[in-house]
Amino acid sequence: MCILNRNMVILHIITIFLWITITKTNARSNFVHISINASRVSSSSCSTYSSIPLIDPVTTNMRTLIDDLSNCRYSSWDLVRWYLSRIDDVNRQGSHPLHAVIEINPDALDIANALDQERKMNGRRSLLHGIPLLIKDNIATDDQMKTTAGSLALVNSRVPRDAFVVEQLRKAGVIILGKTSLTEWSNFKTENLTRHGWSPRGGLPSSAYVADGDPGGSSSGSAIATSAGLCAAALGTETCGSIISPASRANIVGLKPTVGLTSRSGVIPISYDHDSVGPMGKTVEDVALLLEVIESVDSRDNATQQAGIVRHQNYTRFLQGIEGLRNLRLGVVRQAINISIEKENQFQKAIDILRFHGAIVIDPVNVTGLDDENLISYLKDLMTYNFRKDLRNYLSELENTNIRSLKDVIEFNLQHLDEEFHHEYSPNQQMFVLAEDHMNMTADEYVILYNKTREIGGKNGIDATLNEYELDAIIVPDPEHEMTLFASFAGYPLIVVPLGFNESNNEPYGLMFVGRAWSESMLLRVAHGFEQAFPLRNRIRPKYAEQNSSIVEFFFKIIEYLRKLFII
Repeated sequence: MCILNRNMVILHIITIFLWITITKTNARSNFVHISINASRVSSSSCSTYSSIPLIDPVTTNMRTLIDDLSNCRYSSWDLVRWYLSRIDDVNRQGSHPLHAVIEINPDALDIANALDQERKMNGRRSLLHGIPLLIKDNIATDDQMKTTAGSLALVNSRVPRDAFVVEQLRKAGVIILGKTSLTEWSNFKTENLTRHGWSPRGGLPSSAYVADGDPGGSSSGSAIATSAGLCAAALGTETCGSIISPASRANIVGLKPTVGLTSRSGVIPISYDHDSVGPMGKTVEDVALLLEVIESVDSRDNATQQAGIVRHQNYTRFLQGIEGLRNLRLGVVRQAINISIEKENQFQKAIDILRFHGAIVIDPVNVTGLDDENLISYLKDLMTYNFRKDLRNYLSELENTNIRSLKDVIEFNLQHLDEEFHHEYSPNQQMFVLAEDHMNMTADEYVILYNKTREIGGKNGIDATLNEYELDAIIVPDPEHEMTLFASFAGYPLIVVPLGFNESNNEPYGLMFVGRAWSESMLLRVAHGFEQAFPLRNRIRPKYAEQNSSIVEFFFKIIEYLRKLFII
């Protein structure tokens, strides 16, 4: 015990010296400047009381955090302070502010302190006890934070309760660190966007890898924050591509679950027939751990109660590493793929790696219906029909607001033109107007179109291809592809994992796996095997994750070396 304490003292002395060097180079200290009403003294004996992070937040995954907290290497109170410090440093300051976090939970430190005490007295509630996460600003939290979908129209409103997925997180002991930015109204307000992520509340999020880079949307902030180490992991939502696309561009793992596996109650909707809440993390294991917590039956969401749902309390048991690839049958979609030669070469390396480790890859496979020119039009018709009704139901439960309908939102926006519109990133509210005026479809006509598109995407599309070629999953080299539309139509799951970086600017891109309904266990197995066989996430550090990134990266490499040297 004396040796351990002596080593920890040495470690702290060295890291303090290194950190002073970095902060002098920055010409500013890296302390939390965010206004928070919280205890500045931890009650945990595990707390280091150091403003110097003893982890590299960009590379450290949740498994490491879980083990470190269990071994009393630092406290959750420490973790929250370190993440808050990073948010303060790069979110709205510096030469390249990320604008990934829209709001900080002012109670985060107090919650962390209480959870540290609870761990000491009673043990942990779950593996994720004391882990700080961020969630998208369309997911309700009944606390001091707002839930607005990035819109000023809902700033003063109060939600009646936590969203169900937030209830699940809190029960597990997760710390809700704050809310992330998003394309306003989850990218359903404006047609013909030139850039994703902008909202009146959050500003314009930028990639942590590329100067002024489009982060994808609509779960932009959740992806950026995870990639830049502003949190351990995050929650996003997807109707069509809103988790998969930004995860791909942020060099992280994103999972869109089957519609009904996770609850949407308390989530600002687009279309409850298509919306899904999913995890976004640095690794496939992070995503699996988070899915274990948020999936559950919810009395307020009928989709979670449908017959035939396949749930697993332990999704991490399906993570078999490289060995899990052996004898899997995977089919490659080449239709409607338009990627650079550079990406094509990287994709071919991925296929070769999968084959080398025992996967049976059928290349190519044919998916019926991908060439239908009406796919986007079908989805738009479905969403515009549902949005007005589903939004009205959500707004009806809010307190302290006069906004009760889509019409009210449209009128609010017109009364706040300067704040609610941006000449380049949000020049109109055409999707809102279409949804409000969408009177040419009856309920019966909606059912016909809904069933038709479910067949296009599911029975005649994804399912037919999986069955014809006897596949376990489908591989798509570009996540921004019609297969994402098919999965939206059918409500089927998707997962994206890092694949590479553009040589010209180091912008990341990902590889997508597609499965049938309730096949999350198989998709996690495939993705984990590929991740372990093709590990490249940490090959290039996000340039804008911190000030003086090269110096900070060197610092964290020394920290990691010292941790290993001194038993940690």
